[in-house]
Amino acid sequence: MLADEEFWRLVAVLGGQPEAQDDRPYERLTSVLAEGSVERIIDFAETLAFKLYQLDRRVLAQAIAPGADELSDDDFLYARCAVVVAGPTAFDAVLVDAAAFQRFTSEEAAHAESILDVPSNAYQKLTGSEWDHVEEYDYETGSNEQWW
Repeated sequence: MLADEEFWRLVAVLGGQPEAQDDRPYERLTSVLAEGSVERIIDFAETLAFKLYQLDRRVLAQAIAPGADELSDDDFLYARCAVVVAGPTAFDAVLVDAAAFQRFTSEEAAHAESILDVPSNAYQKLTGSEWDHVEEYDYETGSNEQWW
């Protein structure tokens, strides 16, 4: 895994706006990672998976805007991606106060799911091979049993 400072520095390439409907920041991050080593790409993927795993909590899945529909498992994953894209301050705020998660449950923020493709795209760009890495932490909804 990457050190937190390095991970968040890379995530900052995305511009901290998870609601932006723009693939260019994800393409930039892909290029930045592809300029490094395979190990760095894997470490980014591992750290991303761990961050998403840390956000996998029932209290967050239930912290939706008043009057909004319940989040599907995919929607909850995409909202967690949006938190990561927003950066370390948003990440820490959500872990402290579930109400801070509500702003990441919008349809626009779901575009942040694009961060999930960054490691595999960077790997393919660097090596020309298909990504077959499986991260240590499962970030699918409900995987973090401690918090469900």
